[in-house]
Amino acid sequence: METSSLRSLEGLTCVGLRGGVDMRPTLLRVLTDLYVQKLTHSAEEDHYYTELAVRLLDSVDVATRVTVATRIGHHLAPPRRVIERLAADLPEVRAALLQHAAAAMAGTAGEPRPKSSTAAGAKPASLSQKIETAPASIATDIAGELNELFFAAAADARRLILLNLHIVAALPATSRNVTLDSAIGRRLEAAALARKHEEFVQVLAQALRISRDQARRVAGDELGEPIVVAAKALAVPRDVLYRLLLFVNTAVGHSVERVHALAELYDEMTPQAAHDLVATWQALHVEASSDAALRRQAAADRLGVRGAVSARRMPAPPLRSVRREAS
Repeated sequence: METSSLRSLEGLTCVGLRGGVDMRPTLLRVLTDLYVQKLTHSAEEDHYYTELAVRLLDSVDVATRVTVATRIGHHLAPPRRVIERLAADLPEVRAALLQHAAAAMAGTAGEPRPKSSTAAGAKPASLSQKIETAPASIATDIAGELNELFFAAAADARRLILLNLHIVAALPATSRNVTLDSAIGRRLEAAALARKHEEFVQVLAQALRISRDQARRVAGDELGEPIVVAAKALAVPRDVLYRLLLFVNTAVGHSVERVHALAELYDEMTPQAAHDLVATWQALHVEASSDAALRRQAAADRLGVRGAVSARRMPAPPLRSVRREAS
C-alpha cells in the first residue's frame, strides 16, 4: 500500500464527530454496506476495504461487529482477512458470521463462486447477469446513514471521507444526474450576493435535483464542505465558489482562512467524489418524494371513501311538484 494512502486510512480510523461522539461504528457499517452491494471487486478495492475494516473492527463495539459479520457473511466472496478477524471474535460475532455465511452458500449451491474482476478467465455464465459492478442506485438506508455521517463529521473527517471513500468502497455507478449549465453558477452567486437565502436554496435544489430541505441543510452548514461538494458537482468555477463561500453563510464567510481551506478542498477532490455524495442526497429525495406521493394517495383515497359514504347518506332532494297550466 502506498504511504500516502496508508496515512489516509489511518486518519479515517481515528476521525471523530463534532462533540466528541465516536463515528467509527457508523463509518464501518456504511463502508461494509457499500462493499456488499457489489459481488465482485478489483484487487485495489479489496485491499483498501480490508485494511480499513480490520483496523476499525479493533475499535468498535460488539453490536457493530455483529452487524458487520451479518452483512459480510451474505457476500459470496468476502475478504479473507476480514472473515478471519470476525471468526476469531466473541461467540456472538462468530455465530452471526457462520449463520449468514451458511445461508448465503446454501442459496447458491451448485453455482461457482464469483471471481475477482482482475482474475483471468471469463465469468461463469450462470452469474453473468449478477456480476455487474454495482446496483443502479444507492439504497436509501445506506444513503441516509452516509448523509448523517458526513454532516456530523468534523472538518478533517469530512476531508478524509471526500478524498478516500471512493478508494475504500466505491458507491454504485450512477449517471451524473445534475443540471450542468453555466447559468446555474451565476444564479447561485446572484442570490448569495443579494442575501436571498431561500432563492439560493431553490436554485440549488433544482440544479442538484434534491429536496429543498436537503438544499437548505447544504447552504446552512457551518463548516462549508457541502457547498464545495455542490459546486464541484455543478462545475461551478473556482472564483464563483470563493464568493459563494464568503456570502452564503456568515459562519463560513467570516473566516478567510476557512474559505481558503475549502477552496483547496475543491481543487483536491474529484468530480466523481462530489457526484457520489450528491447521489446520496438524491436517493433521500426519491424516498421522500415516494413517501409524500403515498401519503397524498392515501389521503385522496380516504377523502374518496368519505365522499362516497356522505353521498350515500345524503337525503335525496324533495321532488318539486310541477303545476301544469291548462292549455
